[in-house]
Amino acid sequence: MTHLVILALLAAVPLLAILLLRVNGAIAFMSLCLGSVLVTYTSSDVTSVIGGFSASKNFVGNQWAQIALLVVPFFLTVLFTRGSVKGAKSVTNVLPALATGLLCVLLVVPLLPADLQQQIYSQPAWHQLSNAQTAVILGGALFSLMFLLFTHRRKHEEEGKKKHHKD
Repeated sequence: MTHLVILALLAAVPLLAILLLRVNGAIAFMSLCLGSVLVTYTSSDVTSVIGGFSASKNFVGNQWAQIALLVVPFFLTVLFTRGSVKGAKSVTNVLPALATGLLCVLLVVPLLPADLQQQIYSQPAWHQLSNAQTAVILGGALFSLMFLLFTHRRKHEEEGKKKHHKD
């Protein structure tokens, strides 16, 4: 039961942060993707640097460094873009926010300590989510791109509308 709560929290925290703080879910989704790239391509170097500063030669924080690399771009996105979604955009922001929460689970769980991973992997909810991995990633990317496309106004379009209202 505890492991199911961990899964739920890993999905709910980003989802609620995006919705309650009115953060652009598309940018949050992309920031988790950025975090995944950072983990893939820089974690060994970052771990070496951190291990060099560690007094202990048995530095075992590799998975925690990877989790930090994964979530720091997300937290910075939340910090810098809070309040950026207003009005009717809040409704359309739900799908990218949901995809971000599910992606968070898919990316964080494999970085957790091995014993905790194995216990989570045995949960039916994990099996369902991992089977839906492709749909979560493709759907999240599609929802995010569509959200950005339909909610982003070009500067000259806004200026054109202002000029028409002055006439």
